Amino acid sequence: MKPLGAADPVRIGPYALAGKLGAGGMGEVYLGRSSGGRTVAVKVVRADLAHDPAFRVRFQREVKAARRVSGAFTAPVVDADTEAEVPWMATRFVVGLSLHACVEKHGPLPEDALRMLTAGLAEALLSVHGAEVIHRDLKPANVLLALDGPHVIDFGIARATDGTVLTSTGSVIGSAPYMSPEQAVGESLTPASDVFSLASTVAFAAGGASPFGDGAGAAVLFRVVHTEPDLGFVPESLRPLIRRCLAKNPRERPGPREVITYAELAERNRPAQRWAGWLPEPVAADVLELRATLTALPTPAPTTPLGGPDDPALVGGGEAGVPASHGSRPSRRTLILGLGGGAVALAGGVGAWALSGKGEDTDRTKDSSSSKGGGASSRPSGDDVQEADLAWQVRQQMASTQVVPADGITACVAMGQITGVDRSGNTKWTVKVPEGGMTFAAGSTPMATAGLYDGRLHVGLGMMADFSLSDPEVGESRTALLSFRVSDGKDPRTVELTKAPGMGLSAFCGVRDGLAHVVSMSGQGTASGSFGVWAVGLDTGRTAFYEPAQGTPVSWAIPSTGGGMVYATVDRVVALDTKGAVAWSAKDGTTSVASAGRFVVLVDSKGALSAREPKSGREVWKVEGAVVPSLRGDGIATDTEGKVLYALWTAKDGGFSLAALDVASGEVRWKTPIPADAKGSPYAGARILYADGNVYRMGGDGMIWAFNAANGKPRWKYSGWKSTDTSGLAWSAGDGRLCLSKPSTSTVAALNANGA
Repeated sequence: MKPLGAADPVRIGPYALAGKLGAGGMGEVYLGRSSGGRTVAVKVVRADLAHDPAFRVRFQREVKAARRVSGAFTAPVVDADTEAEVPWMATRFVVGLSLHACVEKHGPLPEDALRMLTAGLAEALLSVHGAEVIHRDLKPANVLLALDGPHVIDFGIARATDGTVLTSTGSVIGSAPYMSPEQAVGESLTPASDVFSLASTVAFAAGGASPFGDGAGAAVLFRVVHTEPDLGFVPESLRPLIRRCLAKNPRERPGPREVITYAELAERNRPAQRWAGWLPEPVAADVLELRATLTALPTPAPTTPLGGPDDPALVGGGEAGVPASHGSRPSRRTLILGLGGGAVALAGGVGAWALSGKGEDTDRTKDSSSSKGGGASSRPSGDDVQEADLAWQVRQQMASTQVVPADGITACVAMGQITGVDRSGNTKWTVKVPEGGMTFAAGSTPMATAGLYDGRLHVGLGMMADFSLSDPEVGESRTALLSFRVSDGKDPRTVELTKAPGMGLSAFCGVRDGLAHVVSMSGQGTASGSFGVWAVGLDTGRTAFYEPAQGTPVSWAIPSTGGGMVYATVDRVVALDTKGAVAWSAKDGTTSVASAGRFVVLVDSKGALSAREPKSGREVWKVEGAVVPSLRGDGIATDTEGKVLYALWTAKDGGFSLAALDVASGEVRWKTPIPADAKGSPYAGARILYADGNVYRMGGDGMIWAFNAANGKPRWKYSGWKSTDTSGLAWSAGDGRLCLSKPSTSTVAALNANGA
């Protein structure tokens, strides 16, 4: 590789800025990453305001107000320096796009999503008001739609309920169409003002317009104060609630808790299940595409002074969270500049919108316990299953988003380096990012950007040199695979992706017959801003083919025979032959695809599991009732020979059963109930692996189970990471052990296959 000589990134405090997310009257918001891989949204004050003492006081008060608020549906402050030469504040990232942008692009939300939106915003206000703060600017542009619910952002004009005003005289005090009447006439405010804004925001989501119309600010404010809202687009089931929230008298409005109860969501105690699939599919697809974009594009930061008038990275931006394009696919510029409060970089796996519901047992997949009566009484408790001991657990300098066991080593893949940990937990070797401005294709959340072949680990590299946010077509993009021996980390070799420029690896899909199949964002011509599939010869160093993807690949399989690759997008399954040409494609509700012997196996959003021939797409067999895979896509597994397929089923008592199916026929070899997750555990989809004669299962409660692959009986369990958010864990099995990584704490651990 030729040296690229990229400039060092701009840093604010401990964070390297990696691209502009939005802009407003106070400053700009950037994507920031700490040296440990933590991703945040960094709000940086404009250079001309940084020297204004009065403005500094206002910013300090904003940070103070934001620090007081912490909740599941807000973006809490994680760091700030209000005394710096250029003041800044960092908040947690939210995986989402603004409500305003989504309604503008896709139209009003359906009724079910509106009910969830209403409850989620009310829960956010509970956190805000519980911290004795009034938001005062709740509007569609300040609401991010994420896979785990709506999030309220931007406390720039918030005020404390004790009367401490956090704005200066003469500053903008809100957005006219979403102000309460008392705010419009300058009266003192109570938390009920935010409830009024909540209702106006929900009404916008239902009809695509403010309930008080458009026009000049003064005219809109007059209608807010003196006229009744137009709620014709609000569903009848929500209309009475929204009308009460829009009462002119704040004392007549319901509180947030009453709003939640009315929306019939207050009694649901399983957050992950509750929010899974709440977004309409087109919106969920945009969210997934956004996070895949950030994963695929480790954008260099601007190298000119922040906030300077000639800084090309600060051109444009507009209202935070509003994409600049309304096309069918967000452009690179739209995805990067239209984030609003930010997004977490994730890649691979199935989007959470697919986790909608659980299947039911069918005659073909009937529980082995049904002849004995079935039900809860036949479900094992797991109390008598032995507790496994950790082989080792270590805390690393960087967060590992993938762990790969092989040759007595666990390779831990992080953005800045890869470490090899031996069977005793000691670091045996470290591979740093090579010189030339590139970085490993890893982020801050679990993702598969590396794979094994012929005793070597192949890891994605990517960069964008001289990238300008004001003109995304400017700059050199490069994507490559770096490989080295797993045993000692030596003998590095590099293979570049050619035929089309890639912009950072999104996923390492697998290797078959010496060809590595990878997904990356394309950076050329009409394909720029979309995804592509490359097949790269690891022995020859040559790119075998490149094919633009028909959407954003979220799951994939490399068939053993009859095809090059099969991938699934949010609404389509596409099969490529060995030359990269599309062999067949079909509109399908598939959420996951995997290789099983000579077939590819698909799981749809309703739990239907089917086997297809990779060459023709012909369905060979189909069974109903499987549990939909998790957003990591690891919900089905096969044995080493590809003859037996393992999957989870939902049993009649509400728990799960583990089943083994014959790959050739789809017939059940055995099926048995497994111990239940802890009460109240979130439903996170199926997560299972096969290796070393074990079927491993990661429960929704964070429990790890090892089952005998011959009959489904539990061999051991590990509860050391119980109650951990399983969506944030990476895992892999093989070479006699199960390896786990928790990127949020930079922790990596291993369990021996026998549990000892």
